[in-house]
Amino acid sequence: MLEQPWPVMAHNAETAISVWVNICLNNWHRPNKPSKFMKKNILKHVLHMTRLFSIAFLFQCLTMSLLLAWNGNAQVKNIEDVMVTLSLEDAKIESVFRELERSTGFNFVFTNKELRDVPSVEVSSDSNSLYNVLLSLAKQTNLTFKQVDYNIHVKKTKNSASVLIEEKAENISVSGTVTDQNGEPMPGVTVLIEGTSTGTVTDIDGRYSLNAESGSVLVFSFVGYVNQRKMVGTSGIIDVSMVEDSSSLDEVVVVGYGTQKKVNVIGSVSQISNQNIENRPVTQLSQAITGQIPGVTVIQRTGRPGESGGSIRVRGVGSFGATPDALVLIDGIPGNMNDINPEDVQSISVLKDASSAAIYGARAANGVILVTTKDGKSSQLSVSYNGYVGFNQPTQFPDFVDSWDYARMFNIASESNSFSPEEIERFRRQDDPDNYPNTRFLDEVFSRRGFQTGHTVTINGGNDAHKYFLSGGILNQDGLIEKNNFKRYNFRLNLISDLGKNFKLNTRVFGSQEERNEPQATANRGGDMANQLIANAVRYPAIFLGQASNGDFGVGPETSGTPVSWLQSASYLRNPRTRAGINMKLDWNPLEGLTFSAIGGYTFALLEQRSYLASQRLNDDVFHGQSYLNQFSNKEIFQTTQFLGEYAKQINQNSFGILLGYSFENQMDSFFNGYRQDFPSNDYTVLDMGGVDNQRVGGFDEEWAIQSVFSRFRYSYADKYLFESTVRYDGSSRFPENNKYAFFPSMAVGWRISDEGFLQGASWLSDMKLKASWGVLGNQNIGNYPYQTVLSSGRDYPFGGVMATGAAYSVFMDQNIRWESTETIDFGLETVFFDGKLSADITYFDRHTRDILFRPTGSVSSVLGVQISEVNTGEVRNSGLEFDMMHRNQVGGFKYAIGGNFTITDNEVLSLGLGNVQQPNGMVGNGSNLFVGFPMEMYYGYKSDGVFLNAEDIQGWANQSPVTPNPRPGDIRYKDLSGPDGVPDGRIDPTYDRTYLGSRIPRYTFGINFNASYKSFDLAVFGQGVTGVSGLLDGYAGWAFFNLGNIQRWQMDGRFDPENPVRYPNYPRLEEITNAGTPNTVLSDFWVVDASYFRIKNLQVGYTLPTSFQKRVGLQNARIYLSGENVLSLSGYWPGWDPEINSGGAYYPILATYTMGVNLRF
Repeated sequence: MLEQPWPVMAHNAETAISVWVNICLNNWHRPNKPSKFMKKNILKHVLHMTRLFSIAFLFQCLTMSLLLAWNGNAQVKNIEDVMVTLSLEDAKIESVFRELERSTGFNFVFTNKELRDVPSVEVSSDSNSLYNVLLSLAKQTNLTFKQVDYNIHVKKTKNSASVLIEEKAENISVSGTVTDQNGEPMPGVTVLIEGTSTGTVTDIDGRYSLNAESGSVLVFSFVGYVNQRKMVGTSGIIDVSMVEDSSSLDEVVVVGYGTQKKVNVIGSVSQISNQNIENRPVTQLSQAITGQIPGVTVIQRTGRPGESGGSIRVRGVGSFGATPDALVLIDGIPGNMNDINPEDVQSISVLKDASSAAIYGARAANGVILVTTKDGKSSQLSVSYNGYVGFNQPTQFPDFVDSWDYARMFNIASESNSFSPEEIERFRRQDDPDNYPNTRFLDEVFSRRGFQTGHTVTINGGNDAHKYFLSGGILNQDGLIEKNNFKRYNFRLNLISDLGKNFKLNTRVFGSQEERNEPQATANRGGDMANQLIANAVRYPAIFLGQASNGDFGVGPETSGTPVSWLQSASYLRNPRTRAGINMKLDWNPLEGLTFSAIGGYTFALLEQRSYLASQRLNDDVFHGQSYLNQFSNKEIFQTTQFLGEYAKQINQNSFGILLGYSFENQMDSFFNGYRQDFPSNDYTVLDMGGVDNQRVGGFDEEWAIQSVFSRFRYSYADKYLFESTVRYDGSSRFPENNKYAFFPSMAVGWRISDEGFLQGASWLSDMKLKASWGVLGNQNIGNYPYQTVLSSGRDYPFGGVMATGAAYSVFMDQNIRWESTETIDFGLETVFFDGKLSADITYFDRHTRDILFRPTGSVSSVLGVQISEVNTGEVRNSGLEFDMMHRNQVGGFKYAIGGNFTITDNEVLSLGLGNVQQPNGMVGNGSNLFVGFPMEMYYGYKSDGVFLNAEDIQGWANQSPVTPNPRPGDIRYKDLSGPDGVPDGRIDPTYDRTYLGSRIPRYTFGINFNASYKSFDLAVFGQGVTGVSGLLDGYAGWAFFNLGNIQRWQMDGRFDPENPVRYPNYPRLEEITNAGTPNTVLSDFWVVDASYFRIKNLQVGYTLPTSFQKRVGLQNARIYLSGENVLSLSGYWPGWDPEINSGGAYYPILATYTMGVNLRF
């Protein structure tokens, strides 16, 4: 609102700054190659920047003095002598003030309260004096205007006209103290004289002092707090209490290719700030957003170090062929949000509908996540340290029985006396553990609490010309298993440089080094940690020996050893990953409102893996001598170039903006793999040391590219009526020429009802907005060459009497495949009440995905006899409602905020094109099926009604012979649902009696949060959950004695007992189960159960040390805290198993993490 009335001096200052910038740039030798800059010259450039900041500070001091001196001698014009030409109809008074400020150089000083309920006005002035214009406004609005130098103060009056008085201001000395709501001093608060560049900053005790004119206005500002405006009177003491900003009306939201005020956003965009992320002991960023954004689900299937991030779904699952995960952009460049340090993040925005996401058309069908990292500030250098130390433990852990209980239950299941009473007693007494062991293998594998530490140091600061943010982080997470850990080192440098002559350069340099280490089974097992070590720790019962008293190892049920011996072998997996990149954006503003931008990004990633499976001696009789090493590397280079042009203009109450852009993205991948076996020693594990027999080597290259042009048009009238339209035209190398390009349009409208006249008197309503949007988005998340026919080697053929090497078609490709497309419709209502103390949003969404890219399992061409590749077939719909509510308030010194979100998502398969896809009857695997009219990832099987109690019960029930040929007491009773005529026919048949049992996609997701502070203490609680979701427990995790496997305590205690039969036991009769399965293991609702859960995702208590102590030790801020992640989990799922995990026994539990940390700022 404030514009300097010093055109001559401003021009001179601009010239001086331009000269200074050129001098600085000539002394800043930029490297030609980003890699050289990243590796060799970082320290050099930091030192150069420090020198530039020092020069800039001195320069600013000199120019500030000149400006003050000039201002003191300036001649103030009389408002009767200032002529105005202005014509406005039905205009808001704020808009009139803006136009007058722009044309006259005067500054209007007022508060929002003074202008509340002021009607729209009409101004018609053809070279009239400013005095007469203001007099006309006063008559229309009951406002009075008072001139003090170049400030015009606005007040309400009961009179229909006002008297304008010109006064000469007097300079007086003003001082005071700035505190927060708790009365604590606030250092670093900016104090400016409104309409000038004169100001100061409060010291560590919150004190300030400056000279100001009587009648001028002081503006007190601090990030996260409401600006305070105080008029300078005759008293020289002005104390201020800052109030935390609880209003969302001025919040800026990150959207595609820019930012936008939240009140003007009409797409479906949700944003969380760094305050929702910082200080949480999460190793990967995606964990931190779980449950915080309506419509966003983060599926965490494992707690494995380095892999616990989970996949992100926005508004359901839109495809059963192409990858359904959201597109992630970090500072505008595609990336992986789990690669960055959560402490580097400023905000995360999620674009959920077509209106907001269509600007990224090609890959936006599943939503877009915009991660914005922190920038430097125009302030003195500030150094911060955030660190924590803590430990991990499982949220849930299965309880398998001891050896003596296993022996007893096995006799029952096998209907034999495999273990005599004497042997069972010897197991119980544990007086000879070498021969009668009690090895709880899962406890032996998960033998420790994982230690976790995190450290981040940041340096930021700058001035108007250069701002910098430098960050370095170290994360170290030990797993629950020996030799299992994850380490990550992060580096980031963000620079913003004003180059002068309307040019600005934004540079972001980043890098990370990760290493994941895991133990492996030995070579004779041939599997990784999850599939062998953990799975067999679940499978092996306690009757097998782990390690004898003399150090020998037990051989296990298959003479290949046990998880105990494998853990102590020389086997290992090392998985290092290096990533580095640079993004640069050059902005040019040749005219007011017009910006041209050039963006370039380059990212390099190298993923390596060394998996060594060692030879091992178990005992004198068993030695497994084979060993092998498998070495793998993947080099990835991603490059992008973007050009943008944007123009924004306001004419009276009409505001519009247009964006035009071009984008090109290219990624190249190079894979290499080498294999050798029979190493002479486990101490020398490099490929050169392996035997040459059976060695293998392989490799291949892949490349893809996307080329796009796009545009966006925005229009608003009086910030009340809003319109936005976006179009994008994408071309992808993944599609054939005839379908390579696709067009993705969208549009949205909004209506801020709260600005209408009929609601002007509703003081309780701060903002209300109706919005609607429609659009089409694309998905191309499939393989790189889906339309090109594949030749496979190894197809030898006879030629000249001998076998010759040949190749043949192995997959038949569809030459007409095209983009998946998702049409979305949104309707929403956003409301803010009581000056931001209460906000509530509700949105209805409908996502309809067509032409799904899907490779039908087992589909074979009847002509060529080869497999068919992806085809466009099927439709899926996701629709539902999102609710989001927040209440903020302060009672005395107690501040609090409580909020929650709730999402309903209905997923339905509308068409498959190729018929229903289902697993075969019998053993079910994951039991996931696709059926028209039902959700994806559904379970399809039998309904049950307890178990049979006796022979009479079996005789009186429907014939189960197609499923259970000879049912017995304790077997599951399956319901007769239908028959050939559509009614129950007294026979259990897989064709007519299987039905929908549930889905792994949750129908309801929700999150709640509570934040409070009192004096120096703060508390944060965040909870998240899902309901309307089903889970399946099968295999070694769900079935007792599966392939001679283990039995859990709940299975033993809850089994069907013929001595005391009950209709609904927790487990059917005990029996031995093989891979072929039994009638009791067919998929039914006995095994598919409610997988709803609620977690306290984060609980944090903090204490900020007293200011007096901070001052003594030279700190600006010091806070200590205790934090817990996943501290409480509530669920009715199978005992000991987390409802989020995959079914089966390859189970790494989700972790609860407890930490103690400190935040320091110097």
